[in-house]
Amino acid sequence: MKSIAILGVAGLAAAASAQSATLHFSANATTVNVGDTVSWTVSASFTGYPDPTAYFGGFNGTFDASDATLGTSGNFVNLLSFEGFPAVADGANVADVNIFNAALLGTDDPSNPIDIFTFDVVTSSAGALSYGATGVTTVFPDNGIFTLGDEMTANVVTDTVNIVPAPGAFALLGLGGLAAARRRR
Repeated sequence: MKSIAILGVAGLAAAASAQSATLHFSANATTVNVGDTVSWTVSASFTGYPDPTAYFGGFNGTFDASDATLGTSGNFVNLLSFEGFPAVADGANVADVNIFNAALLGTDDPSNPIDIFTFDVVTSSAGALSYGATGVTTVFPDNGIFTLGDEMTANVVTDTVNIVPAPGAFALLGLGGLAAARRRR
């Protein structure tokens, strides 16, 4: 009898560990010049929830740039129904993201994946820009108004945008090189 109970508990633990959420950061370009604007869309997906009314409940945390000095984030748009407080620019990072849906408020959209947030980054220096996330993701296993959400750290999938010096900068470097070579002669 004990072995059946242990197997039952192990089965429940395995089922719980199979649940996960993923945030995907998609950029509108793969290569841009310094000074250009890159638009990002963040979508969320989840697995391991058999009830078709399960839904993405929200995210509370920071969208972390691979290098926050590569630009300045802005133009924040929450695509979920509610926001605890507005997001804040921290270089290319997007801090204080607090967005959510709720069955109690009638906004339990079971779309999977679902777009949750958009933002822009005005680039300021050359490098490779991608994103991660620090914070808590919530998925509700069903649309019951008293159902508690499962809080977890999301997996992250991200595009990478290569930021290169503007073509005018290359021309100026070339002219500078020609002038230096001419001066030596």
